[in-house]
Parts: sequence; structure tokens; C-alpha cells
Amino acid sequence: MKQFLIFSVMVLGSIAGFSQGIKKITDPLTPCGSRAEVDGMPGIYTDHNNTIYGFSLKGTPAEKTTMMKNLIAAEKLEEASRKDFKLTGCAARVSFARHGSSDYGKNVYASYGYNMGIYAFVCNVSQHATKIVDEYRTVFRVEFNPYIMPGGVHAVGTGEFNMKNGNPMYEIPVQAKVGPNFEKDKNNNPSRVSQYISEATLMVARSDNYKDFHSDFLKLNNGNGYVEHWEMGGRYDNHGPNSYQFIDRRYFLTKPGVPLLIPVSRKQYLQDMLEYFEIEKANFEYDNAEKIKNIGNNTSESAKRTMAALEADKLAYPRIYEAKKAKVNDLLAKQKPEWLQKPAVVDQDRLLKDANKILEALGRFYDAEGEYKSALYVLNPAYFVSNNGQAAKPLLIEVQFRYEITKDYGYSSRLFNNWEQHFDIGALKKMLQ
Repeated sequence: MKQFLIFSVMVLGSIAGFSQGIKKITDPLTPCGSRAEVDGMPGIYTDHNNTIYGFSLKGTPAEKTTMMKNLIAAEKLEEASRKDFKLTGCAARVSFARHGSSDYGKNVYASYGYNMGIYAFVCNVSQHATKIVDEYRTVFRVEFNPYIMPGGVHAVGTGEFNMKNGNPMYEIPVQAKVGPNFEKDKNNNPSRVSQYISEATLMVARSDNYKDFHSDFLKLNNGNGYVEHWEMGGRYDNHGPNSYQFIDRRYFLTKPGVPLLIPVSRKQYLQDMLEYFEIEKANFEYDNAEKIKNIGNNTSESAKRTMAALEADKLAYPRIYEAKKAKVNDLLAKQKPEWLQKPAVVDQDRLLKDANKILEALGRFYDAEGEYKSALYVLNPAYFVSNNGQAAKPLLIEVQFRYEITKDYGYSSRLFNNWEQHFDIGALKKMLQ
């Protein structure tokens, strides 16, 4: 089966040399004649002391101590789940990694993880002996202080826009004003609109349950239950005994009673947009001036047309800028408090780039999410508290088990089923205390 010979690998973080020695795990080279034979052969397990690659945990001595303590604890919980389980048909190899830091608002935590990659045994067609494939598909991971938002969300009217006929296009950084302090401000004092999260962005690579994204969002946001992304096989397909499924399951382990994200109110959204308008104005003026400068002394007809458009945009933008501010300030002044406190569900049409149409859409809110309409959220300050000098302390844990269901090789589903029944996820959650 080709899918077990050519694998795409998802490797955690960058892996560097580690001080412990690495002992090569050799192929079993057990005589074999069928897939069933290979799948039933005794498996191989190696812990973090004998990885296929080395690894490095960068940080202060105190951080390294905390990371190793937590990673080994996760490793021991996995090992305990297999106390009465016979590993067959695969090699399971553990490694640890530091992934940098997760910026939870103004609070920075070390991000690090445990990884157990499951490498299938296959029967070499020429040697008729068991080999270990070079890459894994099945994997169990525990991520401490994971990156929460795989993709950002732009509210309507932020980012790219054009003034007339789609040309020229202005690419507007939304985090901060362009200039000598841009990188510093982007990292240390980003705009509020650049920190928005939507339900859909939280679900990226975590759930494909498009029929009920909201339910899955609540599971992660409240640390209650799991979500799944069916990468192959089709979540909504009919599956028979010969069908194949490739499923990625995720859990968020959180502190009880406090959601990770809270809704942005209409009032907060409007106030945040006033902050953004100043960023947009500065960045438009910068981009417009750069485009004019780049044309220079070019006297071609196309350059002349572009220059005319840029000069027209330079004159037209102030009207758009003032109209947007006036519209937002009017809503803030005249709308009732109960209207302003409702959650901000706004247009999310990335194709909407015409400045005048953006002006029309600004301040338009909806009662529920839908196509091109997103509810906006931000990190909950009550959850993402200061680490008090303990950067490696777990604040949030993401658990992942990616597994396969196939009649030809059962090692993956057997291991997953045992993990689901016997892994003490409650003990893992206690690390957050």
C-alpha cells in the first residue's frame, strides 16, 4: 500500500542537537510474507532518552527544569496508559521540543511539547523482511502553552483597499504605524483590531465540523470535550469495512470556569476602529508616497496613468477617513447601551476592498454568524494572567492524537483506542493548578 511507504510528516518545532547520546533503532528484519504478519509483530518503544533525533530545550536553567519536569510527566502518563497493552506493528519514538514563546496578550509563556511519533512496520517486497518507515502519520502530542490562533481575522475595512477601479491597491499593515518603530510597536503594542479572533480561525487545522463550528468552538473555548479534523476519509461519508479514515483529534485543557476567549462588543469594536483609522491614515499616506516616489521620472503612458490615480487617491482619501470617523462616532453617541453591548458580528468578506463600499458596510452588525459574517473575540484577560516570572508554567495545554483507521494496518487505531480508554487526561490537566 503506497500510502504507508510515502508519508508526509508533521514535525514539531525545530530540532537541534541534544547532549544525550542517540542510539540508532535498527529495522527488526523479521521475515515476513503478509501485511497481517507485519501488523502483529512486537513493537518498539523508545522514550526521550533514545530519540531518532536529538532535541534541545532552550531557556533559563529554571525554565529548562520546569519544562523537563512537565514533559517527563506527560511521557509517564502515556507509558502508564499502555500498562496492559501490547504494542505491535510499529515503532513509537518520543522526543521533546521547545517551540519558542506564546504571546498571550501582554503575557508571554514558554511554548514546548511532547511528541510520540508512530512509525509503521512494512514488509520489504524484495528482502521479505520487516522494515520501519522513515516518517510517521500517527502521532500523539502534548503542547504546553500552545499557539492559539493559526490564522488572524480582519474585520471589514481593515487591511487592503483601493480607492477607484481596483487600482492602485494599498496594502495596509493593521498592527501599527509603519516607520522606525513599526516592529517594536507591532510586537509590544499592536492595535486592538489585529488581535481579534473568530470561531473559524480558532478551528483552523483543528476541526472540519462545518455543520456545527459553534459547538466545537465552545468545546475548545471552555476546555470541555474534543474536536476532530477528518483529513482523509470524509467526516460525513459512509464508511465500510474497507474504507480509510485519517483523523486528527484535539483537546484544550484549561482552568475550570474561565473561557479562553470573550466576545468583542459592538461598542468595543467601534472604539477599536477609531484607533485603527489613525493607523490606516498614516499607513495609507506612507504607501501612497512610496508608490509616487517609485514612479520617479518614468514618462511612459502607463506610469502617467498610475501617477494620476495616485494623486487622485491622495486627494480622495481624507474624505473617506473623515466619513468613517464620523459614522463610528455617531453610532457611539446615538445608539442605546443595550445595542452597544451586544456581541460584534461583522462582515468578513475579504473580497470587499473598495473604499466606498467598505464605508457603506462599516457599522453594520448582525445577530448571528453566517457566510462572510464573523463574531469577533479576544483573549480573556481573566484567563491569560501574568506568569509572574515563571515563563514555563503551563497555562493552557493542547492534546493531539492523529490516527488512522484501515483494515490493512491496525496498529494506529489499536493504540488510539487504548489511549482513549486508559490515558489519564485528568492528571495532565492538574498540571495547570
